[in-house]
Amino acid sequence: MEKRMDEMGIKYMKRTINEEEDSPIDQLFFKDPDGFMIEICNCENLELVPAGALGRLRLPRGSHSPPLRLDAAAVA
Repeated sequence: MEKRMDEMGIKYMKRTINEEEDSPIDQLFFKDPDGFMIEICNCENLELVPAGALGRLRLPRGSHSPPLRLDAAAVA
């Protein structure tokens, strides 16, 4: 993606987060022609952990991309 953006002369910012948690997320940020900020990332490495609403939501297990961690304490 970076190579293509360089070829097209698109300015972008690159950063990596979560390196210390052994699941690094590489991010590219750039603006579309209308000026809206766009993010592209390898978010499949990011584990989603739902906050307070989990007890009220009924999510199918094992079919989330990115993966979803369902803690026993949070589901109860």
